[in-house]
Amino acid sequence: MLRSLVSLLAVPDKFAMLGLMRGLTAQIQLMTASALLRGGVMPHLATPRTLAELGDAAGAGEPQTLQHLLDLAVTRRFLRCRGGRYVVRSRLARCLAKEPGGPVASMLHEVTTYHHEVFDRLPQRLSGAAPRDYLVRYGALVAQSSRIMAPWIRAFTSAVLGRQQGRTVLELGCGSGAYLRSYAELHAEHRGVGVDLDPNVVAAAQRLVADAGLEHRFSVRQGDVRDEGSWPDGPFDVVTAHQNVYYFDADERLAMWRRGRERLAADGALVIVTPTRGGPMSDYFALILGSTAGCHRLPSIDELIAELHQAGLVVGRRERLVPGDAVWGIAAGKARGPVGMPH
Repeated sequence: MLRSLVSLLAVPDKFAMLGLMRGLTAQIQLMTASALLRGGVMPHLATPRTLAELGDAAGAGEPQTLQHLLDLAVTRRFLRCRGGRYVVRSRLARCLAKEPGGPVASMLHEVTTYHHEVFDRLPQRLSGAAPRDYLVRYGALVAQSSRIMAPWIRAFTSAVLGRQQGRTVLELGCGSGAYLRSYAELHAEHRGVGVDLDPNVVAAAQRLVADAGLEHRFSVRQGDVRDEGSWPDGPFDVVTAHQNVYYFDADERLAMWRRGRERLAADGALVIVTPTRGGPMSDYFALILGSTAGCHRLPSIDELIAELHQAGLVVGRRERLVPGDAVWGIAAGKARGPVGMPH
């Protein structure tokens, strides 16, 4: 022990080394979890399984590599092993085993694939290389991982939309369609339309609406909201734009807010939930988005509100939704006192 301490004291930049090791610990945890998830092993770890059972269930053709991965997960306290059987241990492991296609799993997949590629290519980006079209491969994954914000989006939008009477909703960038279903659950007379650019995402949203038996109340169409012809006719009580402002530059957003205003009912509300510049996670995602073709820099909350005012909208409700970060909910209307906003 004494020799180890003496050796540690002799290491130059020992505190830098400790900082590096702390960072590596977190990275190893995520990479190990991602490998188990993407390798198809994670769902089989909800109950204790032997190495052979896991290999058979996941179709692993290299048992020694699988054992090394499992033993590493045990060392990192992600899994436990008793009597030669491996099973989940940490909260993250339990979540991934229970919902291998859920938002937490999708975010883990996104961080260790899409984001890894962005950082791997940052030296070229710093030298002037153009943004790369990562979304052609990861667009559907991003749509799934974005559901991690669902509790905040549902709570804010529900407060504006309300449960008291039937409302019509236009969702710009409806993604998987999960929010359309949540609007339907608020009131039996809520109806609406979702629009999304990605045909694969649209197909998934249409399946969700159909599976929920909501075709008579909600429809989903493919379209680019930068194109006037992609917009359905109004009026709508609520127009939403969640987690997608970074797909548009400032001029495109201003045009979108104006078109949204044109389709609002007299007492309707444009509802936005979005990250903005100025928060630790928001600034991290700003870096990812800035290296992705088809994305634009995040606006600040003040810039976003200025755009809404320029579009002829009055902001009546503004809430910071995630403590310690710059994720905001905004509700704006044509005049003072739109739906769900204080009079």
